[in-house]
Amino acid sequence: MLKAVRFDIYTTDEQGNHYDIEMQVSDPHNIAKRIRYYQTASSMEAYDKGQPYEQADDSYVIFFCNFDPFQLGQQRYVLHKHIDEIPEQIIEDGQTDILFNVPSLRHDVDPKMQAFLDMIAQRKVEATDPLVVKLKERIAVVKRNRKWRSEYMRRSVYEMDQEMREKKIREGERKIRDGKLELLEGKREIKEGQDRLKEKEQLIQEREQKLHENQQTIIKTSIVAMKALNIDETTIRKEIKEKFNLSDKEIKDYFAE
Repeated sequence: MLKAVRFDIYTTDEQGNHYDIEMQVSDPHNIAKRIRYYQTASSMEAYDKGQPYEQADDSYVIFFCNFDPFQLGQQRYVLHKHIDEIPEQIIEDGQTDILFNVPSLRHDVDPKMQAFLDMIAQRKVEATDPLVVKLKERIAVVKRNRKWRSEYMRRSVYEMDQEMREKKIREGERKIRDGKLELLEGKREIKEGQDRLKEKEQLIQEREQKLHENQQTIIKTSIVAMKALNIDETTIRKEIKEKFNLSDKEIKDYFAE
C-alpha cells in the first residue's frame, strides 16, 4: 500500500536546496525510518527529469522533536552517510538530516536557534531578536484566524489518528511476538515434560524387570531348597504357585528348567 507524503513545511532557498521541516510531538519509536521516508520523498523533488545526477539539488530533512530522538543526550543530531570502515569519511550525496531535541537545555546551538527552540518548548524568550518578534506576531495572527485554527485542529486530529493506528500496529506486533514466545515456551515445557515422563517410564520398567529377576531367583532358590528337603514335587508346585501367585504355565516353566 502506498503511503501519502504529507510535509509540515516544504520549501526551497535561492540555491535550489530543498528543506522539509517536521514537528514530532510524541516519540513514535521509529524516528530513523521516518527520517528515511521523508528524505526519500524530499530527494525525489531534488531531481529534475533529464538532469545529470551531479546537478541534483541538496535536500535537508529537519525534525523538531519534543523528546530526545536517540536518547543520547544531544541537543542537535546531524546525520550523514559515511563509510563503515572509515567512519570519518562522509559521503557527499547532498542529503542531510537534522534532528533537534527541543526539551534539551544544553544550549549547544547558536542563539537564534536556541531562541526558536525555547519558543517551541514554551520557555521564556526575550523578544529582542527579529525572528522571535516575527514568529510571535505570526502566532498571534494564526490564533485569531478561524480558518487556520480549524486547519490546525484538523491536522492535530489527523496526527492523533495516525499515531493511534501506529500504536495499535506496534501493540499488535508486540502481542504476536509475545504469543510466539509463549508458544515456544509451552512447546519447550511440553518437551521437557515428555522427556521426564519417558525417564520415569523407563525407570519403572527397569524396576519391574529387576523385581521380576529377583522373584525368579527367589523361586528357583526355594524350589532347590525344598527339593533338598525331599519334599515331593506336587507339594512344591502348590506352595510356590500360591506363595508367588503364579499361573499353571509359569509354574510349569520353572519345573521344566
